[in-house]
Amino acid sequence: MKEILVLWSHADDPAIPPLVCPDTCRTVKEVVIDFQNARGTDKCRITFSEEILKGKKGNDSSLTIDGLPLEELVPLPDPSKYCGMACEGCGTGKRGEERSCSRIYEQIPESVLRLALSKALEKRITG
Repeated sequence: MKEILVLWSHADDPAIPPLVCPDTCRTVKEVVIDFQNARGTDKCRITFSEEILKGKKGNDSSLTIDGLPLEELVPLPDPSKYCGMACEGCGTGKRGEERSCSRIYEQIPESVLRLALSKALEKRITG
């Protein structure tokens, strides 16, 4: 049986709360378990794990699904396509100059997590 691992890596800080989807107030772990129960197959199992990054402090964290960053499975929308502000941090820069920025999900809506899980499952089963 193949396994898809959802891994939340975060700093070694006891004050860090569980990773929660802001739109439903459910933890990522709850969503993964729910998704596994609803969509899991006999060919593939989806599990959640947490990794403490020793020596890291603050907000250093990442969520990967089957080894891929969440943003690779479900890219953030390109604000330059709909936002007229052209802020420096959005990738368009001021006055049209190009800037590259590492855009990551600050918070993970449940719908984005479920879409990423669906893509990873499809990729694992068909690939």
